[in-house]
Amino acid sequence: MQPWQNHGHGRNQNSGQKQCAQGERPAFGERKHDGNDHINDWVDERPVEQNHLPFFKSGLHGRKGRLPFSFTRVKRHKHLFGILALAALAACRPEPQPQPWNSLTDVVDPEDLLLYEVNPRAHSAAGTIAGITADLDRIKSLNVNTIWLMPVFKMGQLKSVGSPYCVADYRAIDPEFGTLDDLKTLIAEAHERKMSVIIDWVANHTAWDHPWITQHPEWYTTNAAGTIVHPPGTNWQDVADLNFANPALQLAMIDEMKYWVFEVGIDGFRFDAADYVPFAFWKSAMDDLKGITDRKLLFLTEGERPDHYNAGMPLIYGWNWNYNLQQVFGTAQAPVTNLFTANTAETNASPAIRLRFATNHDQSAWEATPVTLFGGVEASFAAQAAAVLMGGVPLIYTGQEVGEAGTTSFFGKDPVNWSANPGLQERFGQLFALRLEYNALRYGALKPYSHPNVLAFERELDGERVLVLINTRSAAVTYNLPTALRDSDWTDLLRAEPKSLATSLTLAGHEVVVLAR
Repeated sequence: MQPWQNHGHGRNQNSGQKQCAQGERPAFGERKHDGNDHINDWVDERPVEQNHLPFFKSGLHGRKGRLPFSFTRVKRHKHLFGILALAALAACRPEPQPQPWNSLTDVVDPEDLLLYEVNPRAHSAAGTIAGITADLDRIKSLNVNTIWLMPVFKMGQLKSVGSPYCVADYRAIDPEFGTLDDLKTLIAEAHERKMSVIIDWVANHTAWDHPWITQHPEWYTTNAAGTIVHPPGTNWQDVADLNFANPALQLAMIDEMKYWVFEVGIDGFRFDAADYVPFAFWKSAMDDLKGITDRKLLFLTEGERPDHYNAGMPLIYGWNWNYNLQQVFGTAQAPVTNLFTANTAETNASPAIRLRFATNHDQSAWEATPVTLFGGVEASFAAQAAAVLMGGVPLIYTGQEVGEAGTTSFFGKDPVNWSANPGLQERFGQLFALRLEYNALRYGALKPYSHPNVLAFERELDGERVLVLINTRSAAVTYNLPTALRDSDWTDLLRAEPKSLATSLTLAGHEVVVLAR
């Protein structure tokens, strides 16, 4: 979040660096449990799901795993009757049915996430949870495996500016969005389509009319006069800053999180403004949540502090890389090598996986959507290709896949025009499909090629090579191929045709080429 915005993101537009709250909150001591503490008293009374392992595994484009058994040799005469019997049984065997959702096996590992961020107020004309549920088939068609739902909690009214990040009750759904049953239906329907659902969690602050304000004023940060304040170093006047030096607050906040796991069935959290919350709390929260052994949870952290990884958070934001993406694809036309430099710097700063994005709710609201920011539909697609294919975990934000222009608000209803730019969302889905199909694009080493205007790199793993060439400019560029790439044969993955490289390649404005061999 930007401290100078009402619940905007946390990057300084001028420097690309995170702005921190003024001062540090003191770390809290050892956790103490008294008679009122019930954080570890949760009991999940639902029946434990059994593991359902697939009979065999299929991939895209005809790649298939092996059956668990095979006949290596059959003597024709001796086994003829047996073969006919097996054929008859196979003919009578019913079609395999979709297996029930199993959190332990169906929630993907963090490095395999293909995220879709949903802004409920923009996603449908009604702006409701039910409106999102009705669109799950289309979201799944983008090859998404995890949905990140922006806050749908009951919102505060006192000093409100309409932000969903102003939470008045951590256990209630705001009537604007629907009901708790609506959310449970969304989760169940997403699971039916093999998609996880994580929810935005706002730990740093609450609304001014949250019950804790009157019930536990000691849980809040105060000034010298003893007055509760908004988060220091920000202009977030609509929320009250929580004081995580208080152990009782720590327990209460983790208790609220566990409610959504056990009672609602969510698959994890996106932690908002995490850099403003002390390490000791995150470590305690992660230890508690990861102690839930009957399911697998996902955690996305909106922050860049290196110690988030040590707290148990495997996936953090890549704000610096995103800043450089804007500089390269935007009007500044910065050198493409800046993206490689930013990528290396983030890798060296923390072993955590980085979220890669061309936009998110903050940027689309406060700055502009990619179509406007980068200068057109093709430019927005090229920037997204860089985010998806270069490494890390990629993100699509509501409306990005149809080239929504202008800005997209999350402070009030602002429905996306889903009929815009026909065919674009299929191309977005194609990028995610490549991530699913080629392990090199998820885990492969990055080999950059230097050029001021063309983002060129290879990803390689176990002999699988993928070459990506992206023209970051609106004008055509002739790219003189490095010696290692000349006179080589490839498959063009976006066009599904053979591609032979000679000594150079001309790329149209913002053209994206993805080759494999």
